[in-house]
Amino acid sequence: MAPWVRTLGEKLKQRLRLDVGREICRQYPMFCSLLLCLSAASLLLNRYLHVLMIFWSFVAGVVTFYCSLGPDSLLPNIFFTIKYKPKQLGLQELFPQGRSCAVCGKVKCKRHRPALLLENYQPWLDLKISSKVDASLSEVLELVLENFIYPWYRDVTDDESFVDELRIMLRFFASVLIRRIHKVDIPSIITKKLLKAAMKHIEVIVKASQKVENTEFLQQAALEEYGPELHVALRSRRDELHYLRKLTELLFPYILPPKATDCRSLTLLLREILSGSVFLPSLDFLADPDTVNHLLIIFIDDTPPEKATEPPSPLVPFLQKFAEPRNKKPSVLKLELKQIREQQDLLFRFMNFLKQEGAVHVLQICLTVEEFNDRILRPELSNDEMLSLHEELQKIYKTYCLDESIDKIRFDPFIVEEIQKRKIIKSVPGKLIKEKGQHLEPFIMNFINSCESPKAKPSKPELTILSPTSENNKKLFNDLFKNNANRAENTERKQNQNYFMEMMTLEGVYDYLMYVGRVVFRVPDWLHHLLMGTRILFKNTLEMYTDYYLHCKLEQLFQEHRLVSLITLLRDAVFCENTEPRSLQDKQKRAKQTFEEMMNYIPDLIVKCIGEEAKYESIRLLFDGLQQPVLNKQLTYVLLDIVIQELFPELSKVQKEVTSVTSWM
Repeated sequence: MAPWVRTLGEKLKQRLRLDVGREICRQYPMFCSLLLCLSAASLLLNRYLHVLMIFWSFVAGVVTFYCSLGPDSLLPNIFFTIKYKPKQLGLQELFPQGRSCAVCGKVKCKRHRPALLLENYQPWLDLKISSKVDASLSEVLELVLENFIYPWYRDVTDDESFVDELRIMLRFFASVLIRRIHKVDIPSIITKKLLKAAMKHIEVIVKASQKVENTEFLQQAALEEYGPELHVALRSRRDELHYLRKLTELLFPYILPPKATDCRSLTLLLREILSGSVFLPSLDFLADPDTVNHLLIIFIDDTPPEKATEPPSPLVPFLQKFAEPRNKKPSVLKLELKQIREQQDLLFRFMNFLKQEGAVHVLQICLTVEEFNDRILRPELSNDEMLSLHEELQKIYKTYCLDESIDKIRFDPFIVEEIQKRKIIKSVPGKLIKEKGQHLEPFIMNFINSCESPKAKPSKPELTILSPTSENNKKLFNDLFKNNANRAENTERKQNQNYFMEMMTLEGVYDYLMYVGRVVFRVPDWLHHLLMGTRILFKNTLEMYTDYYLHCKLEQLFQEHRLVSLITLLRDAVFCENTEPRSLQDKQKRAKQTFEEMMNYIPDLIVKCIGEEAKYESIRLLFDGLQQPVLNKQLTYVLLDIVIQELFPELSKVQKEVTSVTSWM
């Protein structure tokens, strides 16, 4: 076909289409208009499709977000690089109320044979601290003995055996505390429980401040605001001492060696020493506004921590030097193992006692080693006898030295190593003789006590050292705390130990900050609503960061030189009564520095939102609340109760006894 013919055909088709289209438009004008609109919409849709998709996706996301998330919904931590994990030292668990079974691991198992746990008798095993900190603690404990034991004990006798027992008990008590502190997550306790109680304390101070015009009356107004919820220890100084006595008695089964509480006279003496001469002055020291200011400066100071001027001291066994016996005279009450073995009656009673303690295998190895020594010390051993001794030594090692052995006994490492290398026969036959009875020492002493017939319970009321004399009143009362809240005996008392934990619905640092911002700083409504909206996004992140921050601060606080400094301050506050206290000028200077540090601690962005005047008034209110000694003591006891329950969770199982502490009258 020719090209011009094809071109003519196309033009005719186009003309025909136009004619047909015009005819359709004349006949069906509405239909043509609809087609035109659809064509225009199609062009617009193709050009702006991505804009429409973005808009509708945003709407759908908002609807989905609104329907799926509520006020309790929280996003996870967005700072994935900050992950705080508490340190686990892997210390052996203590079983003060029984023994753990070597088969099933349960306490007081009646099906299997109970196993000996040396940590129940020597909780200082595997505990090591720097020698400087150990020396500081030893100095404090020595002052306890020098001030409260030796003055009257040396007038009676020069025998140190009784004081040596006290040294062991004080070491036992301190070791148990160290072990239990290592078992808890300190930052989590601070953020989840201690700060929650502090929020209630702040609320009381804010309400009290609204009722007074002068800070001079703030403390009394706050005490009245507490009403029946005031801690029982704050009603008077005598009530405070009585509370500490009851609390100490409640803890005795967990902080003293097994069966030590059977000796009533010893427990009474320890109770009076700890409650009246250690705990009471220590709590006075912690609640002193000058001490609170010092701790606040350490906490909020952003300057790099003070570096130690000396290298770290070596690690030493915990309070080992302090607990070394001073008595050089042999005790007539102490029985040697040889004497027990030679008398069948004593040996029988001793075996029964060891069965109760799950420690028969300790005596078995002693007898085995004694027989082994008798054989090895014979002159001119034959080859067959030497081979037999080697086999016997292998049997001893497998029975008492292997970790998987049910009768494993903890020896010194060099003893185990030499038994493995079979050097014990040639080189050190005397070492087994020296070491064979080292673990029986506490059992022999307990055995002597258990053989005594039970004493009748005293019918007289319990001994109280604090008699109503002018000298004792002088020690009990002071100018700072006076008589605490000075509540009358018949004042209404409401028994609600967990009041601070039950009344607050706040959870976590983010909620605490919002609460303080609303109650103390009185942030505007728009900022409060904004914080409520961002709570979903940043609450978990802030919680994780706070735990990390507290962990770093605690590591700084527990540095060797700082820990020694704090122990020294506590020592001076408790025992150095003749030294001059800090002058009023020094205390005012520290208070002024604390207030300035608190003012500088608030970020500038927050100040722009609330204003300078609101910042000053709010910080001033918090600062004034911390300068009230009795209010500080109230908060200290509330926090102490929480810490005690965390360190000794067994107390929650004896709720009746715990309640009796707060309802002792």
